[in-house]
Amino acid sequence: MKKLSILVGLIIAFVFSTNAQTPTAVQFEKGASEKTLTITVKAGGTNKYSVSVKKEQVINFGVEGDINVSKATEFPVISINLDNGVEKVDNWQDGEGYLSILAGKNGKYIVSVSNSDKKRTRTFKLKVKVTNDKGDFAGGEEVDQ
Repeated sequence: MKKLSILVGLIIAFVFSTNAQTPTAVQFEKGASEKTLTITVKAGGTNKYSVSVKKEQVINFGVEGDINVSKATEFPVISINLDNGVEKVDNWQDGEGYLSILAGKNGKYIVSVSNSDKKRTRTFKLKVKVTNDKGDFAGGEEVDQ
């Protein structure tokens, strides 16, 4: 009975570990602070990306290409969302085709890029830029920390 419990536990752990998507780390070329990736997101799917930054750096994400407005809504089918932002520590602003983050701590920021179109896979450009200039934050004034 004990062996069966261990086996069931291992199977459950394996299932959960394969369902959890590990983010793709965005790596910049030496001396660069900007990168453009060509990505494909399956119909109804989500891709995750991570960027490591220092406190008070700004991360800007933008999408271009096949992000067309769906026939059912007036919004683009591709969205970008911050997964691990902390209220009153980090500041972020998102909108149609962009996400801007003012980092409130050193560390890895994880972002989801989702395709709400349930019928079509989308391929497009994802631009990622990291700067030390708080003026690049698209969200306006930072909150008190």
